[in-house]
Amino acid sequence: MKPKIPTQKVLSDACAINVGQVVEDGEITSPGVPYYVHEGEWVEVMPVMTVREVMNLSRLQNNSGEGSTLGQSLTDLCQELSRRVIKWNWTNLMGEKMEQPYNRPDVLESLSSEELLWLVNATGGGEGAEERKKDLETLGDTSLEMTSSQATLPSA
Repeated sequence: MKPKIPTQKVLSDACAINVGQVVEDGEITSPGVPYYVHEGEWVEVMPVMTVREVMNLSRLQNNSGEGSTLGQSLTDLCQELSRRVIKWNWTNLMGEKMEQPYNRPDVLESLSSEELLWLVNATGGGEGAEERKKDLETLGDTSLEMTSSQATLPSA
């Protein structure tokens, strides 16, 4: 099936997972070591966000740390994002080819939180780079490893 509007191919070289990052009281005290796990890879996206996706992002930004609320917001975000991430050539952390993400929220749920939020930023629906950066900064430590009192990404 061909999309009604042109898709955009986004290089994934800047997608990093920070290992050893330390967060105390919502502040990053040690950035950890970034690993650029998708160098040379790309994502093809539909460049338009739905209202539901914007609402899910808003819920994540305003999250009070409630585990079930965070988990449901991430699940809903993966559902919406899976409709815009058309295809990719991503590999997992073992270097194996990943399944295609279109209409497969379970595939997006298998990503690290940093990979997921990079996708949100990279697929920002036509926003400028600075606006997307501000949106990600507003998300705070949602992109970081979560404590056991916070929800983890739901499994497939």
